[in-house]
Amino acid sequence: MRGISKPRRQLTKLFQSRLVLQQGLAPISATQQRKHISSSSDASPLGTASVDIGSIRNDMLTRPARVHLDRMNATNSNLLTTALFDLLPGECFAEPLTSWEEIFNRDTDIERYKGPFVPSGHHLVYFPLRLPGSQLCSDGTDPYHSPHGTPFTRRMWAGGSIQGLRGMAFDDRSAVCLEHIVDVNIRGAPNAEKIFVEVLREYTTLEDFRNRVDAKSFTLRPHPDPTDTIAAFGEDPDDYDIKGITERRTLVFMREPTDEEKMKNLEKGQRIVKAPNKPEYSVTLTPTPSLLFQYSALTYNAHRIHLDRSYCREVEGYQDLLVHGPLSLTLMLCTLQSRLVNEKGQYEFIDNVDYRHLAPLYVNQPMRICVALQKLRVTKSKVKEDGSDKGQRTKAKSNREELVDPEDSDGVPKVEIGRNKWDIWVENHDGGLCVKGTAETVKRRTLSKWDKLPPDQRRI
Repeated sequence: MRGISKPRRQLTKLFQSRLVLQQGLAPISATQQRKHISSSSDASPLGTASVDIGSIRNDMLTRPARVHLDRMNATNSNLLTTALFDLLPGECFAEPLTSWEEIFNRDTDIERYKGPFVPSGHHLVYFPLRLPGSQLCSDGTDPYHSPHGTPFTRRMWAGGSIQGLRGMAFDDRSAVCLEHIVDVNIRGAPNAEKIFVEVLREYTTLEDFRNRVDAKSFTLRPHPDPTDTIAAFGEDPDDYDIKGITERRTLVFMREPTDEEKMKNLEKGQRIVKAPNKPEYSVTLTPTPSLLFQYSALTYNAHRIHLDRSYCREVEGYQDLLVHGPLSLTLMLCTLQSRLVNEKGQYEFIDNVDYRHLAPLYVNQPMRICVALQKLRVTKSKVKEDGSDKGQRTKAKSNREELVDPEDSDGVPKVEIGRNKWDIWVENHDGGLCVKGTAETVKRRTLSKWDKLPPDQRRI
């Protein structure tokens, strides 16, 4: 934490008006909360009054952006790997846990532990909320995202998207997460409405933040260089330009249930919706109370639906402790990671993901994480010596694009480059679909001379 104080002072000096930054970093106090309820009768209960969505939107969309600072070292990521170690197969982890033998072995390559990329989904355990408990909502959540002065007090993680998952590295540099609310909508029939809040979070290095931040609007200007992943990807899979991560989170806020609704929720099971296809690979695990506690601690998340069983049942009407939305996402990305290196040494990394939560996942109930490669059309083309892609295009069985060097008379591509799309989802113990999403992976690889030899000439 010491390393953050100096960058924070430096960051403050960037702006002529310190008030803008202070507003972005300050929590919303109770005195700032406004009522957004209109009713034809003063005696109408708060839970059944009509909702002034225009007033709610105006309040939430004008809240100042917030800045979260962190230092990018691998400690939290390693702790997350440790928390998941007993639940997932070894191939689901980008890097294995370091053994005592490796620590004491002088021949161990020290460079391996310097500056690797943040594994997909591990950025979620960085840039935590920094508020004392006295400033949190009664359920332990961050008041910044909540529709103040309304009956919509129950918060759930509804889904989101992430682009540039390989956009941050463990280089021990100071990094910034710029966060602001970008959209607020209401859905549902009267007295059964839900408020959906979309939050934009942009992660980048402190240096890049300084270069791109607009002090007036408190937003980041676009990168001056092309941000296309393939364009930035060199011949070495690790030679990838650090562009940062862009994440959108959708939070849903609901009314507190009546006692009758709570009893109904506790007595009946969830509606079962089956996944539309079968997985090519799956992992079954059972989330434990210890795992939920560890993830809450790593993310500095005090939301009581993950920690307090009595609160879940008596106040919000859930059957038991709920698995965190971002934890479900991390488990899906880890499971997909296990499919991205094959016996030929071909390598892919996860570039982006879109996902949506459909039903709760509960503690101590088995869940199955599934992945399947989408079967889509691709193209094949020839790359000329100048690097341009002007060749012929044909169809294939997946959405991978292969670029073929015309000088290779044997037809073996010198460089393979392209994208794959995957379906990823989570089923509960009844086989019901609880989370679904799609992820896109990028592959590029320079073949060795041995790889380019015809099969009958290869000798080991």
